[in-house]
Amino acid sequence: MKNCIGLLLLLGALTITNTASAAKVKLGNWYTEFQLADGIILPASFFIEKTKKSVCLTIINGAEQILLNQIKLVGDSLFILFQTFDAELKIKIHTKTYLTGAWFNRAKSTNYNVPFRSIFEGESRYPYTHNQIMVEGKWEVTFDYKSNPEKAIGLFNYFAPDFTITQPIKTNLLSGTFLTETGDYRYLTGATVGDSLFLSTFDGSHAFLFRAQLRKDTLWGEFFSGKHYRTDWYALKNESFELTHPDSLTYVVNEEPISFELMKLDKSIYKYPNESLKNKVVLIQIMGTWCPNCLDESNYLRGINERYPNQLEVLAVTFETQKTTDEKIEKVKKYKDALNLNYTFLIGGDACKPCAADLFPQLSEIISFPTLIFIDKAGAIRKIHTGFSGPGTVDYYLNFVAETDAFIETLVNE
Repeated sequence: MKNCIGLLLLLGALTITNTASAAKVKLGNWYTEFQLADGIILPASFFIEKTKKSVCLTIINGAEQILLNQIKLVGDSLFILFQTFDAELKIKIHTKTYLTGAWFNRAKSTNYNVPFRSIFEGESRYPYTHNQIMVEGKWEVTFDYKSNPEKAIGLFNYFAPDFTITQPIKTNLLSGTFLTETGDYRYLTGATVGDSLFLSTFDGSHAFLFRAQLRKDTLWGEFFSGKHYRTDWYALKNESFELTHPDSLTYVVNEEPISFELMKLDKSIYKYPNESLKNKVVLIQIMGTWCPNCLDESNYLRGINERYPNQLEVLAVTFETQKTTDEKIEKVKKYKDALNLNYTFLIGGDACKPCAADLFPQLSEIISFPTLIFIDKAGAIRKIHTGFSGPGTVDYYLNFVAETDAFIETLVNE
């Protein structure tokens, strides 16, 4: 892994002693299984690698690599914190090739956890075989069709074992994602096996498992999120299907100017609007550090902020799961530092959409974290973008970047 740098624990140099034997954690690929429910297993890929000074653990979701660099050893156990999410892996070392543990996601609740086991160089995440069905392309998806239907787009591509996408390709390994009107499910990886499709991801904030069977021209499937959520879905191939455009979901309902006073990370009060924003374009990001789509948008905004240092201001208004203001501030500081974000962060309140809507009564509603407000130099709202389709959506993300870059350039030059 390219990003193996600066860890707190030198795993590869340590000998771990437990009641059974002395065991050194092996370096390389670790096949991992999260048990979401009885009989429901989500496969994941860990990679432990050694450099001259340290060893790092990386979670791999196809093209995505998530480096974990806060690791603590206590006896025969490892405690690994995520850089951006309020989550942790607690791992017990049984032998040099076998680990068990649990993923704790405190953004959901204090005790929310999902157990897992890891085997060194065990079986692949999904078996690599000759492909038997073809699902590549764009699909019109309906989630929860039995009670509360929600439309989505499924994007699937086959790839070679080294993750090089080629066409045509005789492989069953699959990458892709699902787009909804409020964001995407980010980097999914899996396979088609026999007449069935399997896709999964684990990023510290979410554990998603999709599976489906192809019957004639329709995929009939199940979606599992963590250990509590399950719904049914079906999909038909439809290259022309599109969702409602994200710029039209939230809109201005009155001409009252945006105005607020919120706490900065140093606990001083930030007033909007203010003189420092005169003749500047302002982007207000309504977001939460617990939100992977917000993370993807934050990475995009970092580049925009650096491109226009004197002509544009990014304000991130955060809505967090922590109970106290101090806890919220510490979580946002950690997120800001981990992503190297050099723009202003403000504490908006608790992680709820009505809480965000109360702060912005000018808008019809807040239906998604993130929501991005574009404000011109005169202080007028020019556009509102709901949700975020990140780099896992490939062409949708590239189109967003091209169109948004051009729009911001227009605002800056007005």
